[in-house]
Amino acid sequence: MWFDFWTEERMAGGGEIDRQVDLATMPLHVRAGAVVPMGPVRQYAQEPVTGPLTLVVYPGADGRCSLYEDDGISFAYRRGDWMGIEVTWADASRRVALRLAPGSRMLPPDRRPIEVRVAGEARSQSVVFTGTPLTVRF
Repeated sequence: MWFDFWTEERMAGGGEIDRQVDLATMPLHVRAGAVVPMGPVRQYAQEPVTGPLTLVVYPGADGRCSLYEDDGISFAYRRGDWMGIEVTWADASRRVALRLAPGSRMLPPDRRPIEVRVAGEARSQSVVFTGTPLTVRF
């Protein structure tokens, strides 16, 4: 099952889709269960982050993703100076779980604002991830 972000409808996979779009529109077809992280727009890696990370969950199946972050300029990750966040979506219970990836640690800032939403739904939830496991229910 796939989720068509452009029209917010569900469709069966394994086929071709013909859509009329203009030059300003980019259709996005996402597999059910996908968790897509989206950050604020930045012009360069060291630009300060001005908004929360957004996690968009596409319902219809269980899914997961892993986020990776380091300082972006050095080899400090080789000494363990990196952060990984594992995100899991349980479709039946409509829960998003976040936890630190094994071997990683929180990088500054120690409090990460995250907005979680389910595609096709107007409601979103804002949470703060501090490194301890966290569950968001929809």
